[in-house]
This record gives sequence, structure tokens and C-alpha cells, in this order.
Amino acid sequence: MNTSYPSLDPCSNYTVLDEPWRATRNQSSVYYMCDGCVTWSGWYRLFINGLNAQIPDTCVAQYSCGTDIPLWIRGGHPRVQDGVVTRDVCGHWNNDCCYNGSYPIKVKACPGNYYVYELISPTKCSAYCAGKYIYISTHTTVKPETISNV
Repeated sequence: MNTSYPSLDPCSNYTVLDEPWRATRNQSSVYYMCDGCVTWSGWYRLFINGLNAQIPDTCVAQYSCGTDIPLWIRGGHPRVQDGVVTRDVCGHWNNDCCYNGSYPIKVKACPGNYYVYELISPTKCSAYCAGKYIYISTHTTVKPETISNV
């Protein structure tokens, strides 16, 4: 007997990760955090102090994000119509933006303008960064005109 179950959409089945120390602007930590000790399970949505955030998709300065080796994704973020995509995660250390190689994670753009990530434990003392949220819409926005009677 073969029974199949519908897969759960990660856009509605995720864990909130709201840890301000992950912010890209955080470059002054006394103790550096390491995500290698975290048991990651499932999908995560990032926030910084309750505001939407995303893993940066450009190299982040070393010692940012409350860690020795800040993690970022290579290849940009997907669009909603792309579904679940795989992106490589890199860490910045010693002037090398992809120190010690890269490893894959899954990323999905969700309706409602946010991303979710299926995170895994990194190597070394590194941590996932949370940066300013920049969602690329697939729709064109038309700027409203101002009409004045002069």
C-alpha cells in the first residue's frame, strides 16, 4: 500500500528566527556566536526586532552579525514563481568571501513578500546573518502622479 501525504508549504510552516545579534550592522560582540552548535530543523523566517529580514546575498564584512565568520548566500534570492531553489552559503574570513568553500541550503520566496530558508549547521564558528529586507517584486509598480491646479 502506497500512501502519499501532501507536503507542507514552508511559507506557512516555518520557525521564526528573531535574534538581533544576527544583524549585519552588529560588529561589536564580546562573545562571538556559532550556529554549528544549533540543531536546525525545518524552515526559518528571519526578523530583526520584529522587522522582516533576509540572509544577505552579497559578501558581509568579517566579524559582522555577532560572529567570527558571517554567512551569506551566493546567487541571489528567488522570485515567488521560482518555488524552492538551492543557493550556496559562503562565509567571510581573512579577506576571502567564500572561505572554506560553500554548502547548499534551500530558499523560497513567499506570497506576502518574505523569504524562508531551510538552514543547516555550518562548519567553523560561523553564523547566518540577517540583513535589511529587500524583496524583489515580480510586478511593476507605477508611481502615482501628483496633479496640481496652478
